[in-house]
Amino acid sequence: MSNVDIVAEHLPLIREIENPEIAEAVAEVWMKMLERSVWDDIGQARFFEGIEGVSLVSHVNSVTESALAVSRIISKYHGIDFDEQKIIVFGLLHDVDKMVEYVFDDDGKLVVSDEGKMIQHGVMSAILAYNAGFDTEMLHLILTHTTESKRRTPIKEGILFGNLDKCDWEMASQFTQA
Repeated sequence: MSNVDIVAEHLPLIREIENPEIAEAVAEVWMKMLERSVWDDIGQARFFEGIEGVSLVSHVNSVTESALAVSRIISKYHGIDFDEQKIIVFGLLHDVDKMVEYVFDDDGKLVVSDEGKMIQHGVMSAILAYNAGFDTEMLHLILTHTTESKRRTPIKEGILFGNLDKCDWEMASQFTQA
């Protein structure tokens, strides 16, 4: 089974990436992060402390599908065209570092890992994306999607995605059960 097949079991939008080399690079980033994590499977990774009932996979799927849907609506009503391939790739890469940012403590509570405490969110994702051959614009999108970054993106796909990422986090943190 290829890395793309393994990742597609959890993140089916990887199959919508038109360039097979880019799909393989996205899968490579996920598999390398999985190797560095405490998880046996991508589907085990959690999204955020205090939101133990939400998986990283469900967040990535939710926000990426939301960004695609909203981009189509904005395009329909305002004539603003979005690069859907950029949204999919960015969406699949934006939070991959959460694979190592969160762990369960000895009491079974989800907590920030030592690595998560020392390295700003987005940095590890960007490093692995760089190593997999992604361009500066994708690294910029990954690094600026988080409120931890001092920089904001002028790229429309990043603006859209960042707002929907925050919305998904707020919905998960306020309205889901642990």
